[in-house]
Amino acid sequence: MERMTGPDALMLNMESASTPMHTLKVAVLDPSRRGEPVTLAELRAVLPNYLGRFPRATQRLEYLAGYAARPFWVRDEYFDVADHLDEVTLSSPGGRTELDALLAELAVARLDRDRPLWALTLVHGLAQGQQAVVVRVHHALADGLAALNTFMASTGERGEVIVPAPPAPVGVVHDQRTLWKAARAESWQLLCDIPRVVTGFGRALEAKRSARRAGAHIPKPMTVRRNSFNARSGAQRVCASGDIPLADIQRIALATGTSVNGALHGVIAGAKRAELLGRGEDPGMSVTVFGVCRDLTSTRTFGNEIATAAAYLRTDLDDPVARIVQTAASCDATVRRRRAIGFELTEKIATYTGRVGPVFRSLAAHRAPLVMNNITTANMPGPRTTRWVGDIEIVDWISFALAIAPADVNLTAYSYAGRISFGLIATPESMPDPAGFIRRIKTSLAQATDALDLHAATVTSTTTAEC
Repeated sequence: MERMTGPDALMLNMESASTPMHTLKVAVLDPSRRGEPVTLAELRAVLPNYLGRFPRATQRLEYLAGYAARPFWVRDEYFDVADHLDEVTLSSPGGRTELDALLAELAVARLDRDRPLWALTLVHGLAQGQQAVVVRVHHALADGLAALNTFMASTGERGEVIVPAPPAPVGVVHDQRTLWKAARAESWQLLCDIPRVVTGFGRALEAKRSARRAGAHIPKPMTVRRNSFNARSGAQRVCASGDIPLADIQRIALATGTSVNGALHGVIAGAKRAELLGRGEDPGMSVTVFGVCRDLTSTRTFGNEIATAAAYLRTDLDDPVARIVQTAASCDATVRRRRAIGFELTEKIATYTGRVGPVFRSLAAHRAPLVMNNITTANMPGPRTTRWVGDIEIVDWISFALAIAPADVNLTAYSYAGRISFGLIATPESMPDPAGFIRRIKTSLAQATDALDLHAATVTSTTTAEC
């Protein structure tokens, strides 16, 4: 039994008919070395032996009247892994276009809240005999780092044996009286903690004042002009995926004296500028919001321990080098300020506000003339080599996050085996051609490489990123 944290509850309560709050984690498999494809029956037999590493996998929500904003995690005494598995075969030719179309469908297939909040789809019919495993995970279960840690714990290096870790037997089933007692005790503690929260606000304001020298690089809240990335949208989603060489971004970072995270966002800024010009809009200056992880070294496999930070994408600059340098300066400044402010206050606010924030967002998303951001991004450092499950190689790992109005375009980047893998999810109103936007990222990268004359350069740095 465990009460849901404020940040996890925020993700839960944000969900609506037009805003699914589950993410997609996609592992592309090459089963050729074992000579036969993975079957759903195999997954059904094998998965339960490893779910002990991921406690949320066998926990469901338990609500209490009067405390529904933050329900409890309790062990699902009727858990059956078969309830969470299905399979589908792609139409020919089974390429990235067909896979992305399936992902768009799965992105709006909401999870059953009476069961643990995840589901797995085994995908057959990919080109070259490959398969895919698509896991839908509600954001209330895990942020990007927790999802990455789950992936790493579920896989190994080539030849590595993954030690089974089945769930512990179901213990005492908590009755409503026990939950009521725990909820009341926590409510009393929250009242006692109010002075600490007020003090936290003071520290946050002081941290912001101390960082005001970087203020020109950091957008102020709710001052961003809408553009077509903030179009009024419905419940439909579109997806696109692709990748670029990690070494190319590392070379740009070294040449410009920026971080890998900043250089990547500078390249994304070039793609966004081209997209807006292609739509006949003034590119102006855009703003992205991304999450900053509390502790990138954490090995946790559940929970949300991130706080958001806003940065300028210098889509107003035509020169690709200046665009990267200035975008990176904004990314670095906002990350430093976020870390100076800390993460405790964000967690406390989410705990106290319950459903207020999601209600305000739903009311203002399509009405407010100014917004927090035009696009949402994420950037996570992943494994340097491909991961394996027995003799099955995972040749690609792609993550798709959430398209949440008013910024309905979300681009997630994970480094994987020498590449930066992109998962773009959006509404068709805000991103009519998502695959085209991935192509624009590649074009922007090429323009920056040409401008810096980096074609023959070598890379010795390592990736650094914020989730």
